[in-house]
Amino acid sequence: MTRGALVGWLSRLAPDELSAVLRRRPDALGAPPPDDLVQLAARLSARTGIDEIIATLPLPAVQVLEALSGPGPVPLPDLADRLDVAVDDPALDATLQVLLQRALVWPSEDDGALYSAAYLPAHEQEPFQPVPPSPRLLPADRTAVRDAAVRAATLLLERLPVLLDAAAARPLGRQRAGGVAVREQRRLALASGLDEPTVTLLADLAVAARLLGPDGVRLVPTLAYDDWAERAPADRLARLLKEWWSGAPLRQVVVRAMHELPPDTAVADVSSLAPLVRWTAPLQTRTQEDLGSVVIGIVAEATLLGVCASGALSPLGRALADGRGVSDVAQRLLPAAPAADALHVRGVGSVIVSDDTALLDDVVAAEGLAPLKLRRIAPTVAGSALSPVDTLAALRAAGYQPARDAGPGPVRLHRARVDHQRRPAARSTVDPGELAARLLVPQQRRPDTLELIRQRAPQLRPEQAQLLATAVEDGSPVWIRYVDAGGRASERVIDNAQLSGGNIDAWCRLRRDDRAFTLDKIVAVAPA
Repeated sequence: MTRGALVGWLSRLAPDELSAVLRRRPDALGAPPPDDLVQLAARLSARTGIDEIIATLPLPAVQVLEALSGPGPVPLPDLADRLDVAVDDPALDATLQVLLQRALVWPSEDDGALYSAAYLPAHEQEPFQPVPPSPRLLPADRTAVRDAAVRAATLLLERLPVLLDAAAARPLGRQRAGGVAVREQRRLALASGLDEPTVTLLADLAVAARLLGPDGVRLVPTLAYDDWAERAPADRLARLLKEWWSGAPLRQVVVRAMHELPPDTAVADVSSLAPLVRWTAPLQTRTQEDLGSVVIGIVAEATLLGVCASGALSPLGRALADGRGVSDVAQRLLPAAPAADALHVRGVGSVIVSDDTALLDDVVAAEGLAPLKLRRIAPTVAGSALSPVDTLAALRAAGYQPARDAGPGPVRLHRARVDHQRRPAARSTVDPGELAARLLVPQQRRPDTLELIRQRAPQLRPEQAQLLATAVEDGSPVWIRYVDAGGRASERVIDNAQLSGGNIDAWCRLRRDDRAFTLDKIVAVAPA
């Protein structure tokens, strides 16, 4: 990859063409936005962003990148020869457009030879396959699929509280990785009458959604579960689907592959989806030994969640694949919440009784007793989420003097601390069209790379400064000797170097990670 050639190609794009690239490469739009095309090229060349993009590419795009891998640009006739297709093959041209729009390939200004941003080692040679395989399909009744999905989603929302109530009565052992222990899943399956795969899915979703959390070595329902249980059915379902969707990456691949099938069709044999899934995401599926079984398992999960039914995507599944609001779709599909005069059932761990209603008001309002989740049941009665023993201890610790009534107490109920919710990654607020227009406007002269390096690293000889500047402009590897703040010297080979103020940000082969090197501490530079 030559970054100078990438900068040149970017400068020749029309504003709408550059905007199209930026829309497909949000990884290059992080704050602060790039000031010029050199900075943009450096971000587009970053290894992390490239790896994320190519993981989503279909088979023909991956085949082209594999054919382009190697030193130097590849002329189009040579690329066509490597793929065993004609130079003017429309499918090859369409695939190149996909890669151009993501700045994963770009042409040389001189002869149109193609540079590649990604190095993909050659895989087992197979014919260029621009057309996706099609599984055997059957007609699907849209109404029947929707109704089956609604039944599945409704049943899911009924089953999960059963599992969590069981965990409240008898806390669950957990795996080292944090999930529910396998022996506990088997016990829950026997107690609930559900099959083990269903219990496993429900338990995993409960942990992922923070409805189950750690209490020592056990898993118990969290206070977040109470909040979830009080929400509308559509919101509860959306929370679970969000966690499922953000789990194993192949879930998204399978759902999106089904989404691309013709409307009102269903897969006759789920295992026949495997070739299409492999074509859709070859880099994510090459390590799967039995992809057919994996696909069957994912579709089974999706069916339990109402994402699909009878081999076809439901409205919920289509919303996930389109990136639309699942809660809005679920709101239209699921039955309304019970009317105000309907019966409600709510478990309590113990009750607090007092003829002094003012005292009971104080207890219910006390911030220090929040873990009890106190709720007024009657003027003289409040329900506590915890057992009589724990409720007594909490009241006494708060300065009250409760007394325990005689007789057996209710089933003991633990509550875990609320876990901090995961925050979604911040999305860029940069408008790609506005940024493209600004970057393509000729800028006032700024010091070039070599000039900046000479200013910030006067200790380098002229030829060393030139070598480092070339590495920054081209993204080529270079050897440096670096002295850190403690005076310790080390020798590094760095790739994809970027000039960032007084630092060089680059991939360090020694540390196998991105590192920042202060320019005035680089004491020698040589070819890698």
